[in-house]
Amino acid sequence: MHFIDNLCILSILFYILPYILNPNSKKQINESMNSTQYKYIDLQSIKDDTFGDVEILRMIIELFIEGIDEYVEILNNELANKNWHELFKATHKIKPNISMFGITKLVPTILELESNFRNEKNLDVVDAHVSFSIPIFREAKIELQTELNLMPNE
Repeated sequence: MHFIDNLCILSILFYILPYILNPNSKKQINESMNSTQYKYIDLQSIKDDTFGDVEILRMIIELFIEGIDEYVEILNNELANKNWHELFKATHKIKPNISMFGITKLVPTILELESNFRNEKNLDVVDAHVSFSIPIFREAKIELQTELNLMPNE
């Protein structure tokens, strides 16, 4: 599945899950996992919204991990090509996931990149913002993979 499609599905799942999950009938994430602290991500909100359902949470995290590399690739390729429209589309699609996964250090940068790409203005700062973002995406991906490893198996 294509990166943009995955992110759309991810965003939709995040918003409808609270309405379709029954917290009493699903596998719950054990309490010790809720106390895991990370430098870049904060999963408390998404854990609450999925009622701690391990299978759903695992699927959402895996989709986002899959999308991180594709997004970074789009940044690298399309920035070199100055393809502002594609950069805008990819940044716009990843934006809600940044908030969903509590990657607060990226929120202002992603918002500014989205605006710069959409309006094709202030492009002189884009390289610096991308250079700031890519390492955070990589570290967030490592933290998400760690979280997956801590999850109980089905």
